Amino acid sequence: MEKALSPSQIILAEDNPGDVRLVREALREHDIRCELRVISDGEEALSFIDGLDSDADLPCPDLLLLDLHLPKRNGNEVLRHLRSSERCAQTPVVILTSSDATWDRQQAEKNAAIHYFRKPSSLRQFMELGSIVKDVINREDMR
Repeated sequence: MEKALSPSQIILAEDNPGDVRLVREALREHDIRCELRVISDGEEALSFIDGLDSDADLPCPDLLLLDLHLPKRNGNEVLRHLRSSERCAQTPVVILTSSDATWDRQQAEKNAAIHYFRKPSSLRQFMELGSIVKDVINREDMR
């Protein structure tokens, strides 16, 4: 019950400031109460996951929104690292990418990403991300 009262913890691994703004807007448009932490490169994302594994007092995020094309380390590497995490391997992941490559989709599926959201060209379509996030968070709250 307490979980429903506190905002969801969402990590956004995204290096494009414009896309970060769009994600914030999509969450706001769908009235998603959350604490959004933005991580702008793959190295930082790997360090974040390692930090969660080394400190049992830190909560695992409720959701990771993950761009596949991050600087320093790519999103597929971040996703594999998360799935090998001792504490947070079950964190739901939504891939947020401009890639429509079959290989990227296969890697996302192989590493249990629950949704593959291809960044659309229209604002209206991008706002649909909020609905996806809301569904994932509601699903997690039911656990």
